[in-house]
Amino acid sequence: MPPPPEMTPFSVTVHPYDSPTRNSCSYELVTATSPTAKNAIVFIGGLTDGPHTVPSIRTIAHQLATTEAGKALGYSVFELRMSSSFTAFGYKRLTDDVADLSALVKYLRGLGREKIVFLGHSTGCQDSMEYAKFVSKGQSPAVDGFILQGPVSDREAMAPAFQPGMYEKTLAAAEKMIKEGRENEIIHLEGMPEMLESPHTAYRLHSLIGKNGDDDYFSTDLPDERLAASWGAFNKPVLVLPSGKDEYVPQTIDVPANIARWKTFCATGIYSDLSGLIPGASHSVEQPDSQLWMADRVIRFLASLQ
Repeated sequence: MPPPPEMTPFSVTVHPYDSPTRNSCSYELVTATSPTAKNAIVFIGGLTDGPHTVPSIRTIAHQLATTEAGKALGYSVFELRMSSSFTAFGYKRLTDDVADLSALVKYLRGLGREKIVFLGHSTGCQDSMEYAKFVSKGQSPAVDGFILQGPVSDREAMAPAFQPGMYEKTLAAAEKMIKEGRENEIIHLEGMPEMLESPHTAYRLHSLIGKNGDDDYFSTDLPDERLAASWGAFNKPVLVLPSGKDEYVPQTIDVPANIARWKTFCATGIYSDLSGLIPGASHSVEQPDSQLWMADRVIRFLASLQ
């Protein structure tokens, strides 16, 4: 029996590049069309992700290289190892990711890539939101579009996973350390949810589970002014693709209503009409049919940028 697609060997071209993160490399997925690609997708994974941990991006690379619509666009896909990759996210910040991404964009421009589009998955969506803010302030090099796959509120996803009373206790402990100037120290508490078992600084833990923390871009209870500041920062088109059956989204949340609200804070023409829930998709889009649906939307979005 042949291995499942996600276990099939694949090739990459390793690109070392100058970055604040020592010995940084980006990994370009090798396809039939990647040697002549003039444009680039930069895939940004979520918490605990690193290069090659989200197989759905390889489906997108394959469709870009094998379908007529995809081949006409001239894109190849890059993954990268950031200072926050794998379990290091607990003692890094979104601003660290922006620094790594800025360095990669500069490198890709140096290669002559004409269009660069970010595809953020999960916390990679937060990175994309943060990056757009830096671009709007002239602090990072511009890219040509953004794709947000699986945007989820970490706060709303994680709070129910705590033992009774532990969420409030954990948040209070993190806030106390921050007030004491110990925000970069590791916080030690018992009874943490499995998704938070790796080491976390007080600052990053508060960023993930505290209201209005750095990572708090997608919670349903955010005030209009915060959403206006974040979504209003986009000056290039953005495609929003939540997963239709995301296991990290509480069932009480009305996802279509939430994303419709986000659209109202974008400038005219920024929020792509191709946005929508990926049918049947888990958080990481593990289902083959869902991956193909997503790849089709991505290709159509890229075509709209031409």
